[in-house]
Amino acid sequence: MVKRANGELEKSERRSEILARADELFRDRAFDEIKMTDLAQALALAKGTLYLYFPSKESLFLALLVDRLDAAFGTLFSEIESAKTAGSDALSPRVTVESVASGTAAVLAADLTLPRLLAIMHTVLESRLPFEEAAAFKRRLAASLHDAGAHLAQVLPPLSEEEGRRYFLYLYAQVVGLVSLTDISPFMKRICAEPGLEMFRFDFRESLQESARALLAGILKEGDKG
Repeated sequence: MVKRANGELEKSERRSEILARADELFRDRAFDEIKMTDLAQALALAKGTLYLYFPSKESLFLALLVDRLDAAFGTLFSEIESAKTAGSDALSPRVTVESVASGTAAVLAADLTLPRLLAIMHTVLESRLPFEEAAAFKRRLAASLHDAGAHLAQVLPPLSEEEGRRYFLYLYAQVVGLVSLTDISPFMKRICAEPGLEMFRFDFRESLQESARALLAGILKEGDKG
């Protein structure tokens, strides 16, 4: 018999265990191939125990997305701040469009769980939630984008906070498209490996860095015109 978690610390640890195992399953399977029964068995828990922590599979994976997104923003801005500090004695700051684009791509490519979750966030995860839960998640996401945009504006002038938010929002659309082009089946990989089809072979990190660089440079150029 599985021991029930008691106390806030044990519940927090159990929640983290559930998310970690869900992450492991998601690395090898598509979202719709994962069943709550599979997850419960992998954790040696009763299926009902999972629903004490998350009302649905969609809620569970959105929680995993939030955790990964918060961690990604934290890593990105830690690296940006390190670059800024390293250049504090120079005549110009080290934080540039290229360093932000490179850092963004590196963070997102380091663990493809986050990009894959972002790719199904709008069309799958949110759309299957009750209205209030979906709206609450969207408000949480908006707050994260607001903070990230403000932080980026602080380290990369003359970027405004609104332009910083637009960078991350538009980048999300780029990630969705690139995941669909790079997270492909073995069958499609064989097709793209055929002679003359090199244009359909995409490297996620390299392509994302190019997109992020062009996006951020374009936003800054547009701001200069204004």
